[in-house]
Amino acid sequence: MRKLVPLAVAATLASLPAHAACVAIAPGLPGWERLNFDDIPPNVWSEEGGAVVASSNGSASLLYASAPGGSLPVLTWKWRVDKGVPATDLTRKGGDDRSIALTVGFAYDPSSASMGERMKRVVVEAVAGADAPGRVIEFVWGGMQPVGSRAQSPYSGSAGQLVTLRAANTPTGQWMTERVDLATLYTEIWGSAPPPATRIALTADSDDTGGSSNARIADVCFSTR
Repeated sequence: MRKLVPLAVAATLASLPAHAACVAIAPGLPGWERLNFDDIPPNVWSEEGGAVVASSNGSASLLYASAPGGSLPVLTWKWRVDKGVPATDLTRKGGDDRSIALTVGFAYDPSSASMGERMKRVVVEAVAGADAPGRVIEFVWGGMQPVGSRAQSPYSGSAGQLVTLRAANTPTGQWMTERVDLATLYTEIWGSAPPPATRIALTADSDDTGGSSNARIADVCFSTR
């Protein structure tokens, strides 16, 4: 199973409490799962001081779970890269390493799905089940794209969007705080109101360059405006 498999391959997970606004992240925490790829060494995921540590060394893998956000439109978190991978072209398959990324998956909405998305949905559900996300937005620290730029995912096509929040040359060893309006961003990208956010995933990726990275992420919270 290669990296071309989108977040939608996540199996059905134990749901976090519906009233929860913040995500308690730790490898091995109930509700969190690891997704490895058949022909790529996996990252090392650990927890330290309330933050998840993603250590990648010529490797790539995901840590994922159900999202507690539902229809809460704002997502905030903080992250830090202590060692980053070289800048890559995030739009190119097989050359898209990044130090860390946070991905949000949204429920499948057949009324707004493109023809291509509807055709692929049969395969997605066969692999991941009927509750697999229909579209994903991936917030990236890394790559050579300008900060603030958006691009279609080379793996998910029209169902996936990459948003560069921090470039590969962002200073290391410093916590950076992010705030994104998921509802507004979703509408700008796909032209419709967003369905509920149902999945969240963390990724680190260094197998294409053969480099290594060490990054941390914490305080992931969904909220109202």
